[in-house]
Amino acid sequence: MARELLLPELAESVVEGEIIKWLVEEGDLVAEDQPVVEVMTDKVTVELPSPFAGVLQKRVAAEGDVVKVHEVIALFADADSDADENSASAAGARAASAGAAGASASLQADEERSIVEGGAVADDDGEGLSLFKPGDTLGDDQLITIRRPAAAGTRPAGQRTAGARSGAGAAVSTATTPAPSAARGPYGRVLAVPAARRLAREMNVDIEGVVGSGPNGRVRVDDVRQHAEQGSSSAAHVGTAQRQQEPYRSPAGYAELEERVPVRGLRRLISNQMVASHLQAVRTLHVDEADVSRLVELRQRLKPMAERHGVKLSYLPFILKAVVAALAENPALNASLDEASNEIVLKRYYNIGMAVATEAGLIVPVIKDVDQRSIVDLAAEVQRLADGARTGKLAPDDVKGGTFSITNIGSLGGLFSFPIINVPEAGILGVHSIKKRPVVLPDDSIVARSMIYLSLSFDHRLVDGAEGARFTGRVIELLETPEALFLDL
Repeated sequence: MARELLLPELAESVVEGEIIKWLVEEGDLVAEDQPVVEVMTDKVTVELPSPFAGVLQKRVAAEGDVVKVHEVIALFADADSDADENSASAAGARAASAGAAGASASLQADEERSIVEGGAVADDDGEGLSLFKPGDTLGDDQLITIRRPAAAGTRPAGQRTAGARSGAGAAVSTATTPAPSAARGPYGRVLAVPAARRLAREMNVDIEGVVGSGPNGRVRVDDVRQHAEQGSSSAAHVGTAQRQQEPYRSPAGYAELEERVPVRGLRRLISNQMVASHLQAVRTLHVDEADVSRLVELRQRLKPMAERHGVKLSYLPFILKAVVAALAENPALNASLDEASNEIVLKRYYNIGMAVATEAGLIVPVIKDVDQRSIVDLAAEVQRLADGARTGKLAPDDVKGGTFSITNIGSLGGLFSFPIINVPEAGILGVHSIKKRPVVLPDDSIVARSMIYLSLSFDHRLVDGAEGARFTGRVIELLETPEALFLDL
């Protein structure tokens, strides 16, 4: 019999993965534990081994597909069996299972389905229940999306039903939904769960202007509430939605000079995170400068000692220590907003993300428990994570659990920047290049000092401007007197 290879739970809280590259072809003989496919989750790529030996009969998920955990990504046949027989047997089993389930109608849009079964309709928010009778015609308002992992006996991800299907003696017509980029249902209406439509009507919100956070841009209940709370102009959102839905058209005569690259892998994840940051944070910038002449001298003295331990000592470990001390005194910057419960989550641990530029894109590995590590230990961890990010060898846990982030833009130049917050974190500190600049001392003398600009970007919903300024001031104080970092104050 054909066996199904399911996408496993690769790490805690991971609910989906993108198929980056198949390592075996259909018809290839695969050994147990042989890597068969590369999957990306949360900016980390892992090789998935086959749990059994056999022949790869069919690659159900294609490269570039985003598949949910426990969904089928491939079918395997026993090495000594006929592939066609296994395929027919598997198809027959699925058909029997579908018939036993009763009549059902489904509209599927990539990773999600609108499913009607058992005489009731339920949505992925757990809201909205519509009863119907045999023979009733269901309108778009009555179809509510639910999510569930594909299991044995269900249609594998990526397949579409294109005609009538029989179940319990009743024929039900199904059709595919439009392309995900359209963000609209089969009748041209904005994709939204019925509970969201009902809430929009009750709150007098134009659902055409709500930006959906669900798969394929589907509007959910929280999206309507957030839109109403922000008090945004419906007209402005409608214009944005329309611009997003209009396909790009090449200028006349220039189409052959353009190249189209699919938004996949790391670039897709970065794009999604940037949109989330834009929609889920009220970003504010605070810029200041620090005289780090004493830090430059201290690092120069300590570098040979660190090298004897096989560690390259950069400025980042000192900055990490200063940031953690400032976070302890300004806890709102080490927090996140739980919008579902309307609570601020203050975190008493300090896991600092550090942005690393790679050829594939920006990755933010996380240094755990910074407050409990020494300068040399931090330097070693910074080196390990930076090397892992650039070589693609980070573990899933290496990019999770951050409470605040630092982005070092100094090596790339520029005066200062407006860093993008790594939501759900409350802030990110941009660190720029150390340069000699003229400074006026208290006695009015002008001297050349090693100066650095710091750009703090924070979520104004959680952090007031005064607290952002105090945080930056404390970081500056510690960087200007780096010996204090060893006092464990």
